[in-house]
Amino acid sequence: MLILSLALRNLFRNTRRTVITSGAVVFGVALQVLGWGLVDGLDDNFLRAVSTTTTGDILLRPPDYPTDGLSYPLEEAQVPPALKGFTGDATSRVLFSARVVHHADAAHAIGIGYDPDGDYRVFPRERWRVQGVWPDAGQAQVALGDGLARVLSVGVGDDVVVQGRTVDGAQNALSYAVTALVHTDNGQIDNSAAWLRMDAAEELLQLSGRRTHLSLRVGGLQDAAKVRDELAASGAFTAPDGKVWVARTTREEASDMLAINDIRRRAILMLVGVIMAIAATGIANTVIMAAYERVREIGTLLALGMKRREVSALFLVEGAFLGFGAGLVGATIGSLAVLHWQANGIVLSDDMMKANGSLPVSAVIYTHFNWAPVFGSLAFSAIIATLASVQPARFASGLNPADAVRAD
Repeated sequence: MLILSLALRNLFRNTRRTVITSGAVVFGVALQVLGWGLVDGLDDNFLRAVSTTTTGDILLRPPDYPTDGLSYPLEEAQVPPALKGFTGDATSRVLFSARVVHHADAAHAIGIGYDPDGDYRVFPRERWRVQGVWPDAGQAQVALGDGLARVLSVGVGDDVVVQGRTVDGAQNALSYAVTALVHTDNGQIDNSAAWLRMDAAEELLQLSGRRTHLSLRVGGLQDAAKVRDELAASGAFTAPDGKVWVARTTREEASDMLAINDIRRRAILMLVGVIMAIAATGIANTVIMAAYERVREIGTLLALGMKRREVSALFLVEGAFLGFGAGLVGATIGSLAVLHWQANGIVLSDDMMKANGSLPVSAVIYTHFNWAPVFGSLAFSAIIATLASVQPARFASGLNPADAVRAD
């Protein structure tokens, strides 16, 4: 208790120096907690944007179909499996490379042929913002992503031409009335999607019942891998022609974006490490200055019977208190910021959404609070500060009591 009380008292002998020394630690810890919360939030952002618009919980494709999310070869379309034994919700889609023409303007698009009944069950369309109404059965109508409509200067009621290649490879183009502008909160879809009911897609692409994607809703992303493996083992993914469709979970679909976020985490750790190294230098300087200022006091303590290891422990504890206290302040600041944006979200500007137009990014990013980086940063700051105090502690414990007492 004596060492603890002396360490606390000594920290506040020169409050200004202590505060200045603590600044780098506060900043580093706050940056780590906030940065980690933001990257975790980006993970949730990608998964939410993909699962609510394109994959559901599990996405199936024909066996030779590419999984890069960039190409949509219609010649790989096949009759989908019947999903025997599956009790959740499912919907089939046809994705194809399209070109939307309005007067003199034209833009490449991702055509989405959808089954209305299944789509409503698998994807939470009640969360989407729709200006107008979805296309009716048997009508030459199309819904456009609002970003794509903005590029083409198209509004509800305008006519556009949708061009696409049929299953047999022939080019086809038909005129459609735009009945809806759709905002799904997935930048990739909103900036490029042209939605056709399946009967209209069948006419444009000559599909004959063939599909390119099958999305399943199984009750949550956490259970997706387990359900996928059970269904695969039961043969539910085998199509009528005997080919087994490839099933991937939403997390697997977003693996590239999640890997980029892992790189961001490592970059944050490197940056925090540099800041902490600078902070360690300041802490070592502060503790060594304190040792030189208290030479007579140290000599008196040694003369009164305090052991050298206790003097060493005194300076190590001072460093640990300094690091932990500064880390606690930084963790509190970072945590409050994370919790604020977890509740309110960070709204991306229209310019940023346009810049990320080819990525499945939501317009609102919510941070994600996690105790692990808080505790980790606190431990890291305390350890760094303690290690920085080792050399000053050795100096103090090595003083000769007689010489130290006579020192000026």
